[in-house]
Amino acid sequence: MYVCGITPYDVGHLGHALVAVAFDTLHRWLEFNSYEVHHIQNITDIDDDMVRKSQELGISIAELTDRNHAIYLQDMDTLNVLRPDAYPRVSETIPGIVAMVSDLIARGHAYEVDGYVFFDVTTAPRFGALAGLSPDELLTFRSDSMPAEPAELKRHPLDFLIWQPCSDEGATFPSPWGMGRPGWHIECSAMARAALGDRIDIHGGGKDLRYPHHDSEIVQSECATGAAPYVRVWMHNGTVGLAGEKMSKSLGNLVKVSDLVARGHTGNAIRLLMLSVRYRDDRDFDEQALNRWEQAARLLEHAARTRSGAQGGQLVQSRRLEFQDAMDDDLDTPAAIDVLLGIARDLEAGTLAGDAAVSTLIELGEVLGLRLRPE
Repeated sequence: MYVCGITPYDVGHLGHALVAVAFDTLHRWLEFNSYEVHHIQNITDIDDDMVRKSQELGISIAELTDRNHAIYLQDMDTLNVLRPDAYPRVSETIPGIVAMVSDLIARGHAYEVDGYVFFDVTTAPRFGALAGLSPDELLTFRSDSMPAEPAELKRHPLDFLIWQPCSDEGATFPSPWGMGRPGWHIECSAMARAALGDRIDIHGGGKDLRYPHHDSEIVQSECATGAAPYVRVWMHNGTVGLAGEKMSKSLGNLVKVSDLVARGHTGNAIRLLMLSVRYRDDRDFDEQALNRWEQAARLLEHAARTRSGAQGGQLVQSRRLEFQDAMDDDLDTPAAIDVLLGIARDLEAGTLAGDAAVSTLIELGEVLGLRLRPE
């Protein structure tokens, strides 16, 4: 499983946390069902924003990356997010990127102009298929995630950059086309290939990455390796907004995990808030809703400390099956949470008794990343 991670030019926010929580929950659910999961989440440490921000602060790109990634990991620990097996960085993958760009040129899928290398979309008829966009729709598509590129050098307006000249310290590397750095899309193709091979079972990320990032990733990976499909299952989470506006670092309308913790909120409640909406759906941050989930978290935590004998094993089995059915339905975490709350309420009311019920509550809570096990 490869998940598009952060670009650490600034500290993270709830939008980044949603990506991590959604795919951490998938990771946990797969392991609960006895799959071995090799989970990779990249760090985009070489891009326009990283160059700009490091220059503004007067520090190296490596220092900026280390500082903000450390803050990100603290937030993830608060939310009980399992660490992926690796956090590959673009700066560590340059030889693989150069090799992939060279392969694309050699296979006739890319071309060089004045030190810039572009992918030739006319050699990939299915370009745009993931986003479900026609060629005309691709031409008019606009997104705040689309990088600026020198359109006048392209053979076709949809061709996209895979290598560019650069002289910025910490972001410049040697290549057959001169000193430079990679384009955005090729970075993930190379990092995923280095970590997981030519084909991936599951690829995740925010839905705003479907086009151009993931559609570009598909065609350049398949054209470079000849292995298709590049990804067996694509999964995209929704966005987190604030007052109806998508939360983003560029807009500055951020809600940070650390700020919520400073206001007295708990990791369990924040995680419940995130999982109370289906992972694919957009949502707005609502602190009043978070307050209600604090109450729900306390109910679950209190019920998990109940000890009342050995009965209840058969009674709770039907709840376990309801939970499994919900999670098998494209990670229906709202329904799964309802099952946990039902177990907790019945334990508190005494209508469901026994260590088996408590153990089930704790075990299923862990699938959702909740810390319910008594210290």
